[in-house]
Amino acid sequence: MNQKFYIAVDGQQLGPFSIDELRIKGIQRDTLVWTEGLENWTKAQYLPFLKDILKAVPPPLPQQDVKSTTFKSPPPPLPPPHILNVPKEKYFGYELASRRERFFAAILGAIIMFIPLFMIFGENLFNDNEKITLASTIKDAIIGAIEGVILGAIFYPLWSGNLGHKIFGLKVISAEDGSDYKEASRGAIREAVKGALSAFIIPVMWLLWDDDRQNLYDKAVKTYVVKKKLEQ
Repeated sequence: MNQKFYIAVDGQQLGPFSIDELRIKGIQRDTLVWTEGLENWTKAQYLPFLKDILKAVPPPLPQQDVKSTTFKSPPPPLPPPHILNVPKEKYFGYELASRRERFFAAILGAIIMFIPLFMIFGENLFNDNEKITLASTIKDAIIGAIEGVILGAIFYPLWSGNLGHKIFGLKVISAEDGSDYKEASRGAIREAVKGALSAFIIPVMWLLWDDDRQNLYDKAVKTYVVKKKLEQ
């Protein structure tokens, strides 16, 4: 992994370091870290790719029994005030979008995209005589995937998300490194998987009970939907 990292120690920026150099330095869970792809300085404990390093760091020595003044474990650097009370639901310095926000973003985005289709095709857009069968469900999944490829390739480079995300001030980030989902190819893949799984209902309702508020398509492509800024 050639990625370079910067750390904040005693209010000073140090780096860049490789991940092996960070291992040697023995960074703490509260150490503030920044690397390319992150918008804000983030505690090391919230970066999945540093979890192996943190596991290797021993806990601080108990101070009450230490007699020698020749060796003392240094205190961790003091984070900025707006980072001190970061709740557990923060991911890569972001706050996860609520289930309600994601629901209304999906509904509003679908309605807005449906209006021009209805104006073009009118009542022919509906087929009341078609029975719901496995074949019809698979057909809907294929159509949803094709629509997802087109919409994802258009919208993600603009907003790191779809139309509903843009309206509600949300965006999609990678669950692996926290980077914005701004590439057309990644957006097309995510929306295609979402469109295909939407035909089966349950995969797009998974976030109702998921601790990370991910639907199954989020888990498949490893994404989070987050608010764009921390609440200061």
